[in-house]
Amino acid sequence: PPLVMNEKINAFDSKKRNKSDYATEEQMILSYSPFKQHLGHLMEYPVLVVGCPRSLNTAREYGFQKPMHLSEYTRRHPMMNPFGKSGCEKDDKVINGGKETWNENFQAILVFTDPGDFFEAIQVLTDVLLSSRPGEVEYEKNHRIPIVFSNPDLLWKTQYAHPRFGQGAFRLSLEACYKARMEALGISSEEIATRMKDFIQFGKPYNPQFIHARNAVLKQADNFGCNVAHFYMVGDNPRSDIRGAVAMNELAEEKELSGWSGLLVRTGVWQDGDDKMGASEVFDDVVAAVDHVLKTHASEIETFGEFRGPESADC
Repeated sequence: PPLVMNEKINAFDSKKRNKSDYATEEQMILSYSPFKQHLGHLMEYPVLVVGCPRSLNTAREYGFQKPMHLSEYTRRHPMMNPFGKSGCEKDDKVINGGKETWNENFQAILVFTDPGDFFEAIQVLTDVLLSSRPGEVEYEKNHRIPIVFSNPDLLWKTQYAHPRFGQGAFRLSLEACYKARMEALGISSEEIATRMKDFIQFGKPYNPQFIHARNAVLKQADNFGCNVAHFYMVGDNPRSDIRGAVAMNELAEEKELSGWSGLLVRTGVWQDGDDKMGASEVFDDVVAAVDHVLKTHASEIETFGEFRGPESADC
């Protein structure tokens, strides 16, 4: 059964799910899909959501009862970011001088997708990580909350000729600034090291992401009445797609489960001459890779087509 693993929130808009012409909801795993399963303990608490505006709706659909988008938080507290959209300092005339209430009490920060304004996000998230009431207390020693990232990719491929920075670049930037800010506050190196552990990563190539995808494939296979003989990860980024497949294959060998192979394509980040990082094969595009898989398992597919029973051959 096919499954699409994607980082972009617009790859499968829940409001347009009936219009998708290449994947159903069950066949689409986004980088933040595991949030719903793994962050259940945060569902009833206030969380700060980072990403494109639709990420707030996604958080609500997942069951988070008290999400607030970063844009709403900065609207309530406009002086946290001293700069306007033009890059110049904000004019006093456009700033609400009323008394601010710092009662959000966020229990986590959830980074669904890349923030639109890196500077604002780095500044505000650093403030929120340091204090539950940033406008009143700069640093609270006993205040610690997790910040959860959905995608570690440093680079990703767009329509531009060369790869662009992704969410991984934002995490690196935030980590560097947060650490430097704590050093400037005189926080001990031991406390800094402890606080840096509050950065939690999901997404490819980490096992939870691939285990989530594996379970989704197995559910489809069960609906089809077949078994999964082998898993193939087709991707253009060896650091996320292929490393994830290699790690899952090691796990599969350890637990005696169906194996994994990583298939690279030339349509994205990876280019000829780059490290393949354990990829089994390289293809010009996804169509060629899928064709290879179908030909490899042609006899099993034919057997399944003839039988179509609950104990059918592998697929």
